[in-house]
Formats: sequence, structure tokens, C-alpha cells
Amino acid sequence: MYVVKEAQTLKVIDKEKTYLENAFEDVKEINSNNIIAIKNGKYGIVETSGQVKVNYIYDSLTYAYTDTYIAKKEGKYGIINILGEEKIPFNYSYIKYIEEANCINAQKENSQSEILDKELNIKAEGIICEINKDKNFIKMRVGENYKYYNFKLQEKENTEILTSNTIFLSKKNGKYGYVNEKGIVVVDYIYDDATEQNKYGYAGVKKDGKWGALDKTGKVILEPCYTLENNLVVDFIGKYYLAEDINANYYTK
Repeated sequence: MYVVKEAQTLKVIDKEKTYLENAFEDVKEINSNNIIAIKNGKYGIVETSGQVKVNYIYDSLTYAYTDTYIAKKEGKYGIINILGEEKIPFNYSYIKYIEEANCINAQKENSQSEILDKELNIKAEGIICEINKDKNFIKMRVGENYKYYNFKLQEKENTEILTSNTIFLSKKNGKYGYVNEKGIVVVDYIYDDATEQNKYGYAGVKKDGKWGALDKTGKVILEPCYTLENNLVVDFIGKYYLAEDINANYYTK
């Protein structure tokens, strides 16, 4: 089906029929016979027959899967079904369906997220640091620790997930260090914060409020010297760190 405009009239058509002529202001999505349409500036769901299944009361509406929709109302996000029944309360600052992992990221005001499965059960809570679609994992900051989940939302050790790494982040007595794949310590627990080895082979380490970098063997290649308080993501390539504006996607000194 297609949304077309003819003689200033919007309508839905297929190869044989015309539907919903003059019934909406715009259409966002079509899923089978269910159409997310806009009327009087609000979103709802209408069938091709003209029957309204979800009233036009939402500020936004997005299809997730099966009969599940992400809705926004009064500045907050929640989840409804095709009957308009509220399945998840409107308590979130943002909700997104992660198709590759078949799960939902429901984010709160403080950047904390709840990861829900397709049955809307909470499987993990924390700050999402990375969703890696190549290696099929989600990395989360939970309190002062990092946790990893595969796309079945099963918690895994970093050694199970980061199979190409040579050193692995570890924490002991409130300090960070690194171990090898056998669990043997290769970098002592002396850092206040640290990152996993990235795809380029480097890891960031923080000490006394400043960041530096290690190579894939754990050798220091840049003593901690950068204050990166405004960087949402800390990442290094050699002595270069990822710029503050991560959308610019460049590294600098």
C-alpha cells in the first residue's frame, strides 16, 4: 500500500482499491491493515476499513513488533498494544525497539535504562555504553561495574564476549586493572576507571582525574594527562582520544 496525494487529497491505495480518502493529515507507518496516521496533530491507529483501533491522542507512535507500539504522551514514553491498552506506563524519557536483539531500551531521565524482552519483562538495568551489532552484545554500566549481555539477554563474562581481545578489564578493591584470557593479572589494579580494549587494540585508563592509554599488551603508551569530563565516550587510538563531539567521529590530541 502507498500513501498518495491527488488533487490536494491524501489517501491510501493499493493496486486495486482506494482507502481512507480525506481521513488523515499524514501517515507515518503501514503494518498490514493497521495504519499509524496523524489527525489534528495527534497520532492514532486506523484500519483500512476506516475503523479507529487506537484513538488519536498520542504525540508520537511507532510500531515495534507484533501488536506492540511505542507511544509518547505528555512528554513521556510508554508502550501500548493494538487495542490501545497501556502495557508499560508512560514513565520514560525515551523508548526504542532494538530489532537485532529483539528487546526494548526504555530510558529514564537519569540516563539509566531498563532492557525489556519481547514479553516486556525487565532483564537488565543500567547505563547502556554500547550495542554491538557485529558481535551481538550489549554493554552496560551497572553502578561502578560493566556488564555484558548477549542478544538473548543472557549475562556473559567479558572474556566470553570480547573474544578477539588480548587484555580484559577487571576490578578489585575499587580499582581497575587488566587480566589476560586465563585470568592472570597483566596490569595491576591501580586505576580509578578504565575502558575495555577497543577494536584498534587500545584501552583508556584514568588515574587522579586524568586519562591515558594502554596498548594491547597492557603497556602504557600515554601516561594519564587528559581531563575528559565532557566526553560522553572515552576511546583512544594510540595517543589520540575520541573528540568530545562523538558525532564528528574523529580523534585528536
